[in-house]
Amino acid sequence: MGKAFGTAGVRGVFNRTQTPEQVYKLAETIAFVFGRGGYGVGWDGRKTSALLAKAVASAVNAVGSDVFVFGTVPTPVVAFGTKSRSCLAGFSVTASHNPPEFSGVKVFNRSGMELPKSDEERVERVMAVDVMKPSGRFGQLNQDAGILDEYVEALVSRFDRASTPLRIAVDCANGPGGAVTPRILKSLGHWVLPVNAQVSWRFPARPPEPTSGNLSDFTKMVPGLGVDFAFAHDGDADRLVMIDRAGNVVPDSVVAILALRGLNASGGTVVISENTSMAVEEEAEKLGFRVLRSRVGKTFAVLEAEGVIFASEPSKVVDPRWGLWEDGINAAALISGLLSREPELLDRVLEEVQWRYRQVNLNLAVKMPVLMEKAMEVFRKLRISEVRSVDGCKLVFHDGSWVMFRSSGTEPKTRLYCESRDPQILELLVQQGTQCIESSL
Repeated sequence: MGKAFGTAGVRGVFNRTQTPEQVYKLAETIAFVFGRGGYGVGWDGRKTSALLAKAVASAVNAVGSDVFVFGTVPTPVVAFGTKSRSCLAGFSVTASHNPPEFSGVKVFNRSGMELPKSDEERVERVMAVDVMKPSGRFGQLNQDAGILDEYVEALVSRFDRASTPLRIAVDCANGPGGAVTPRILKSLGHWVLPVNAQVSWRFPARPPEPTSGNLSDFTKMVPGLGVDFAFAHDGDADRLVMIDRAGNVVPDSVVAILALRGLNASGGTVVISENTSMAVEEEAEKLGFRVLRSRVGKTFAVLEAEGVIFASEPSKVVDPRWGLWEDGINAAALISGLLSREPELLDRVLEEVQWRYRQVNLNLAVKMPVLMEKAMEVFRKLRISEVRSVDGCKLVFHDGSWVMFRSSGTEPKTRLYCESRDPQILELLVQQGTQCIESSL
């Protein structure tokens, strides 16, 4: 299987680049490395996920450990359950925001945090040498459907009931978040309109990634619903996107700023991914936080070591006081509570944010050294002030504008991120960045 882990767990096209045998071997190795004890297993609404979850449970049982079966639940519930049940590790069998043909597994440690790189490397070394021996006992399978209700009750108990009830639409992406997010927001006193809330492995309403293009039907619908705003999840509800009452997709930076303000905290450390908007960094510093940057998908890596109070990357929020996992459901409750207390805050923050941000995904896999050489040549005339390699290649220009290139860790794609205060410069960065990628094949 080689290098097993990507940006967030392991992912591939089912029965082509990821097989049940590979997933079984991965789960068997993890249960061997972490030792005998309890392990949590939950899955999203894909048929392939239900199948692979059985492979995971069988592998864990085969090496003598017990399995808590959480069922079809959002990924944040698996992380919560892993910690709540004192499991040695937890498996969320999900391909998250990837297209329907993909399958995948995210792995959490006993704290509910995705495995740090050191643990991933330890698992990969054991897989490479195949040192495992058969267990003398077979573990037990424990059905644990109650974990979903426990998650809901624990999350609702964190927040006061809405002082001003809001009208909120929630596009649940035909994923298991449909059974959770509307329920929690209703319990907090809001009027909620669930959309695409029935679980379907076909994703009939839209692809599971909540991009502006994929949300176009929903954004057209929102102005006629009479809501204050709307939320949208990805396929496993660890991501959260907002739409304002006029049907405009709210910039991810504004979502992060609202979540950060919703914490009602000051001082401490905030970690944001390298591709996160400068608007979030500036807001955090204004509130008195120290800001660290990290690789995409790895913001959690410094949570415990640095005593981080908040972590974010585009469309993802980690609130360590709730848990060390990315949780779009908690973020929705956090932001809704803030806006019920300050109903005009969304409009105000939208006006305050001056940075203009764009992400482009190209279905092209390029060699990063070739792309970097091309980018240095093309963008030199814009006066590069800094070259950063925290994640992919990021060029920062004299006026603070920047462009970043990064290979996807879950799909054969190259991602382009651009930001500037000047809309014309932003368009130039997008145009020339796209050309760099296309000419680097």
